[in-house]
Amino acid sequence: MMKKIQLIIWSILVLCVGACTEDKGDYDYTPLNDLVVQGIEKDYTVEQFSSLKIPVTITAKDGFSEDRYEYLWYIWRVNNAADPDTLSFKKDLDIEVESVTGEYSMRYIVTDKETGVFYSTRTDLTIVNSYSKGLMALSEVEGNANVTFINVVNTVTEDAYEKVNGEIAGRSPRGIFYTGEGEFTKGLVVISTGDGSKAIEPTDFSYMMDFSEMFYFAPDPCVMECLCKNMYGFDEYVIINGRVYNRYLSFVEDMFVKYDPQVKGDYEAAPFSIYESNDPFFYDQKGKRFIYNNYGAMISVEPASGVFNPAEMEATMVYGAAFEDNVRAVMEDADGRRFVIAAQKRVEYDDESYDSYIRVIPIRKVDLNQTGIAGATCFAVSSKDVDFLYYGYQDKVVCVSTVTGNVLATYDGFEDGCTIDYIEFDRSENPDRLYVGVSDGSGKAKSGSIYYLKMNSNGSLEEENHFSNVCGKVVDFEYKK
Repeated sequence: MMKKIQLIIWSILVLCVGACTEDKGDYDYTPLNDLVVQGIEKDYTVEQFSSLKIPVTITAKDGFSEDRYEYLWYIWRVNNAADPDTLSFKKDLDIEVESVTGEYSMRYIVTDKETGVFYSTRTDLTIVNSYSKGLMALSEVEGNANVTFINVVNTVTEDAYEKVNGEIAGRSPRGIFYTGEGEFTKGLVVISTGDGSKAIEPTDFSYMMDFSEMFYFAPDPCVMECLCKNMYGFDEYVIINGRVYNRYLSFVEDMFVKYDPQVKGDYEAAPFSIYESNDPFFYDQKGKRFIYNNYGAMISVEPASGVFNPAEMEATMVYGAAFEDNVRAVMEDADGRRFVIAAQKRVEYDDESYDSYIRVIPIRKVDLNQTGIAGATCFAVSSKDVDFLYYGYQDKVVCVSTVTGNVLATYDGFEDGCTIDYIEFDRSENPDRLYVGVSDGSGKAKSGSIYYLKMNSNGSLEEENHFSNVCGKVVDFEYKK
């Protein structure tokens, strides 16, 4: 029976390219020959084993009779139409979703029993489970690392690592990362603690290996501080104990590509990702300068004139981020004064040697003396507007213009008695979403909450959602696709 259904679907797929079917992609009001099908949205996200209901309204020029038509709902994995999965033969879809998690295309076909003419429309379907896609929050609960996962349909799983593995991931949590996913490489969740770093299976949070096994020459201790990867997914860098390690992910068919030996040089890399485009560069906390990897060795960027010298900054980086070639960073000088810089990375060429080198071009330097800025411990910048700098202090998140230094907006709509522990913008699918972790400061279980705030065009924030008492004191966020 299933082979017969698949044969019918394949026949329909072939015929769909002919004149008998019209799919204009207007999902709010889609005319399909003499039928109008309404009620099918552009895309759906649903949790595995939950219900999916799509009531459909169909009208026809000469009046619609439901008995005159046959109906078919089916899905296929994106880029794999060879294995369709039939969902229903009813006019309205009302099922329990049993297919495996992933990205699907879904097609709805209405066939006239008398003439054999059919009408078709398509939409996108994402099926998730408790761990497959969403926000990972790493928090500290009585000194232990604790992971809370919130999937895209807002199902919250507390103690995600401990529930699966029967033990904590370690003491003194440092960061959580999603690394390595490529065409032929295996994506991994990495939980970093003061005890070391663990590589975790992303689909269910089960332990796979110590992260130190991913290195030809493992750092000791292997406490991962930062993940740096470019926007194209060609390669990535990790910062461990101030040292930088690199691995290339393109044109390899090894699921677990190891990291090369550490990039040599006299430096201490700041634990911030200021690498997104090609030609990676970093900030050296020891030498107070921007540096880059030159054939396996870190060297200083070329000096540049302007409001600061990238090769001699005389300041420590407190926070840094890059968006393509645009850099925004909060710096602190020897006297404790903070300022924000705007810069642009540029690759230049030596006409005589034909070698390329990196220059960081100063754009602006703006002093930071706003209320609470001296005690702020967390900062965030979004790719949506790189000139909005957000910082958290006490129970407030403040937006400052990196152009003028003026305070643009303040948000304080959090639970009473809480303080800001950590903030971070989504760097994946929702660049205007700010994740905020707040807690009562006790570090106990369920002492912390997570807020989703939306950034508006004027820098102000408004609440999208919040999840009360689901974690401890948040130390890091990471969105997992």
